[in-house]
Parts: sequence; C-alpha cells; structure tokens
Amino acid sequence: MIDLVHPRTRTAFRETCSDYAVVRQICQVFENEGFHPGPEDAAPEGGWYGPGQRRGTFDRYSSRVDWTNPNQVRRVLNVFEEILTWLDDNDEHSTERKEQLSRHLARDGYQVGGGGRIRSSTLIASSLDLSGLREPDVILEHLERMSGAMDTDPSLAISGAKSLIEATTKTVLDELQESYDDRADVPALVKAAQKALKLHPELLAPTAKGVESTKRVLSGLSQIAVSIAELRNEYGTDHGRSRPTTGLGPRHAHLAVGAATTYCRMLLETLATRRAATQR
Repeated sequence: MIDLVHPRTRTAFRETCSDYAVVRQICQVFENEGFHPGPEDAAPEGGWYGPGQRRGTFDRYSSRVDWTNPNQVRRVLNVFEEILTWLDDNDEHSTERKEQLSRHLARDGYQVGGGGRIRSSTLIASSLDLSGLREPDVILEHLERMSGAMDTDPSLAISGAKSLIEATTKTVLDELQESYDDRADVPALVKAAQKALKLHPELLAPTAKGVESTKRVLSGLSQIAVSIAELRNEYGTDHGRSRPTTGLGPRHAHLAVGAATTYCRMLLETLATRRAATQR
C-alpha cells in the first residue's frame, strides 16, 4: 500500500500551520474531523514539540492518520480545505502559498475546485456532471474512494464501483421524488431508476424506429450495473473473506470503475436532459 498524500504535501501544510495559525486552531481543525493527538509515549526523539509548538501539534495529530486509507485521507483533505481558508486571497504571500499547496496536491492527484473543495482529479476527469444535484458529495465520495484504490487495492475499487452505482440510482430516484426501499439490492434499484428515467426496455413503444436495437442497448446498460454488483460479491472487500483474493489486478479495477462510471454518466446525463426539457 502506498501513501495517498505524499510526505512533501504534508510538510507543506505543516509549514502553513506554523506560519498562519495558532495551536488552538490546529487542534480544532483536526478534532472537527475526528482525529485525536498521538500519545506521549509515541513521540519522536526530542518530543512532539521539539520542532516548535505549532509544527509539533500538526505532527502529533497527523501521526494518527493512516495515509493509505481512502476514508481517513478524505477526512484529512477536509482538514486541508480548512487550512486553505486561513490564507488571505488579498495578500500576495498568502496567494503564493495557496498556489504552492495546490501544486503539491495536484502532484498527488487532487485538485482544489470551486468553493475550495479538494477533489480527486483522476475520476473527476471522467466528467460526471453533478452540478444540478442537491447532494453531489454522496457520489463524489465514492468517486474519490475508487480513484485512490484502483492501482493499490483493486478489491476496494470494485466494491466502490458497486457502491457508486447504488448511490447514483438512489440519487436519481431521490431527485425525481420516486419512492424506493433503502434496503433494495442493485438489480431492483437499477430497474427503478431506469424506469423513472424512461430508459428501461419495457417502456419502449413496440413500433418505435430501431426498437429492437434500442432494447438490446438498454438491456446491456442494465446488465453492466448488475454484473458489477455480482463482481463485487466475488472480489469485493465487503464479506469478511477467509482467503486472500488472487488473480485480481489494477486492470480489472479499471474495467469495473470505467464501466460503472459510464453507466452512472448515462443516468445523470439523462436526468439533466429531462430536467432541462421541463424548464423550457
């Protein structure tokens, strides 16, 4: 497993804390995300505060982070987002520091977007348009988790692909104010979402032009989603396996993530198109 945030990036944020914050702020921003300071007996030689109170405070909290864990890294990125707000856009030195931090993040595969949110650039590039959704962060969290795992933990990425489909179908149904069982499995959610968007083969008029070809395409679209859920059952991380997964590599994860993203893009683009038509 490799670190999802490079040490140079962590050092840059550490120095920013030293230059632009007080100890109380540093403690608060980490504790807001559920992190606690490292114990005294885990202090490095010279103690936690050998490098100084502010640097040492950053080190003490960041020492508790598993930098290979996508969930924990997401929470640290929330910390980093808050640290970025300490920099004044009207101050030349602050602006230069913010640009430096953004460059470090970009090298690690993250980008600072609108509103200061730090997102994984790898899967954002797959162009899912989330701009019209009321709760886009639900989908973005799955995108980021997959992005951090495709090359390092294929099983986790495949589980994330299934979760992305589940989250997207539920989001579509929520946006269209369609009721569903929150415990429904993926096949049921896929069918409900596609019916709500009029993307289900059963809803095609039998006399429509190219109806048979369109049915096959839509059936294949549904099967992509269902098959990824089945693949997760075989290779995902969710079932407490007693034996290690073998024969699974990054190429399999890329296939699952790419297919899931294609499926979800179709749903979201159809949702956006239908909304635009009703607003004319």
